[in-house]
Amino acid sequence: MLQNPPLQSVIQGQMPGLAQQQQQQTAPANQTKINNSIDFMDSNQLSGSGYSNASYNSQPARNTSTPAWSTPAGGYGISGGGSYFEGAIGSGGGGMHRSNSLGQMSFDDEPPLLEELGIDIGKIFQRTISVLNPITKVTVEMLSSKTQDGREVPDSDMAGPLLVALLLGACMLLQGKVHFGYIYGVGGVGCTSLWMVLTLMSHRGLDFWQMTSILGYCLLPMVLLAFFKLFFVATGFVMPVLSALVIGWCTIRSSEMLVLSMGVQNERALVAYPVALFYTCFAMLSIF
Repeated sequence: MLQNPPLQSVIQGQMPGLAQQQQQQTAPANQTKINNSIDFMDSNQLSGSGYSNASYNSQPARNTSTPAWSTPAGGYGISGGGSYFEGAIGSGGGGMHRSNSLGQMSFDDEPPLLEELGIDIGKIFQRTISVLNPITKVTVEMLSSKTQDGREVPDSDMAGPLLVALLLGACMLLQGKVHFGYIYGVGGVGCTSLWMVLTLMSHRGLDFWQMTSILGYCLLPMVLLAFFKLFFVATGFVMPVLSALVIGWCTIRSSEMLVLSMGVQNERALVAYPVALFYTCFAMLSIF
């Protein structure tokens, strides 16, 4: 008599075949979903990067070893494994450009670094010569500078005065005196006090930085006095005479520039008096 096999053994025997058939049926559907997801992601990336479907379809097949991306005109991209940049980086004219052949950097309309920092070597040399040569006549062009739109503004160059102060401190350092703090302290307090006094005397006012620049440049003869102090004693006959000459030299040149910038030609003696006291303090620092 034949006995029917148990139901559990029949089910276990049919389960591997059913599982394999189910996997074969679901595999094409899963592959279709994966392909649709990849196409959807590619289309989103292309649309977000500014690529059109037409330009994407017109490209050759991708090579996984060498990326080949096409960019719109004036854009940035990677082509044929070699990188190139074209177009301006940043907004506005005069940006940074990079050659697409040699990779060389070029700055078309960028101003020089010294000009961006407000340092004009030609102006510094001109004003230095005007101070060291008492015969040179001071003009308005020496005390002002032109902007890009052609307007004349007071020249507030501070690179030259700072260099003169460093030279004066270096000459004092050769004498064994570390007076950098005294130089900047006396200069700051003296310039502030003189600006307050001269502003009250001027009819059109006086720019603080312009006045500080003038007083700093006219401190150049004081550097020579500090240098000569290395060879002469302070109590002799030479140094007092040199000090008087240097104080008069600095006062005459600075007062001439100040009255021209203030527009008070008839008040030069009143301007020269406090300026002479200012330079006397530096003469005492240089000698003693």
